[in-house]
Amino acid sequence: MLKNTPNFEILVMLATVIVLLVFPLQGLVPIVSYSQIPDLSTDSQEQQQRSQTQASEITQGTSGDGTGSNNYANNNMVVILTFGDGYKSQYIYAKPILDKYGYKANFFVTCKRVGTTNSEMTWQEIGQLYREGHVIGSKTMNYGINTTKSLDLTHLPTKELEFEVGQSKQCLLDHGINTTIFAVPKNIASDNATVINTIAKYYDLAINGHSNLMYLHCDGWRQYSSQTDCRTYSDDGSLTFANRYSIREWSMQHIGHGNSYKDSQMFEKFVAELNSQNKFNKNGIINAIPIIGYHNINATIPDVRYTTESSATSLNLFEAEMKYLHDNGFRVITFSDLGYDENGNYLYIKSGSR
Repeated sequence: MLKNTPNFEILVMLATVIVLLVFPLQGLVPIVSYSQIPDLSTDSQEQQQRSQTQASEITQGTSGDGTGSNNYANNNMVVILTFGDGYKSQYIYAKPILDKYGYKANFFVTCKRVGTTNSEMTWQEIGQLYREGHVIGSKTMNYGINTTKSLDLTHLPTKELEFEVGQSKQCLLDHGINTTIFAVPKNIASDNATVINTIAKYYDLAINGHSNLMYLHCDGWRQYSSQTDCRTYSDDGSLTFANRYSIREWSMQHIGHGNSYKDSQMFEKFVAELNSQNKFNKNGIINAIPIIGYHNINATIPDVRYTTESSATSLNLFEAEMKYLHDNGFRVITFSDLGYDENGNYLYIKSGSR
């Protein structure tokens, strides 16, 4: 019979080798769980490499309106990037991607939160961002800490308001950072004259509201205001709807208003937000700028739909969005590139800005 022949033994040996090659010791293959949260102080190179691969999947089927290179030939397309609350993930994960494309951003920190946990940036890291040309702004002394977790400036006594606004500027100065911009917690004080006046004593600009675009002449919110410039008070003494202490941003929120989005959907919203400036900016004259607000950059999930943290952005999505800006020739500027014309009462991009 065949099984007693040498040829059969050879066939059995070959079959054994093939099985081992095709199905190699499957019981020893490690299974990685996304529920494991890495120590943010460790090297993030592996997460960065994985995000670059998955980022290309998010952007499939999306085309841009730009030049396809980062030469700023498309000078009608501008964007400002902000990062709130001083998450360490912004330094560990977002910064290397910003560095890759040569982008500078704006980071807003709450003084008494700095370095208090492993998820918060340290003063050394914040200082490094500042020395490299990023803008560091203030976001009060205590926002997000214990009983002040939901700090509302509009309900603070005068002395406490002065402390949260003024002392936070001094706190940064004590660490070698001279800031001229403030971020109002939750962006809810644009209609409060007391808060606006306090901010104006210490800062040149403030983020204090939400909108798809920030209009440099503060004249784009016709449904709310008929103003034609950015003066803080109108002729009758009433606070204006939009001014330099009520700059409005668009926040990367994947959960809100009864909606929940995944990475591909958030990417589409991001692109639509960027392109909404097209009808206002012509021939190199910039009248409107989208300001994109980020918070925690999460490297432990493959898609933002796997977290209930409403303001989180997956590392994959962030990588895809920064690549889109680069590939489509957007100018990424910071608040230090903005000036304010005191005579005409409008914001403008300084000459010679990046």
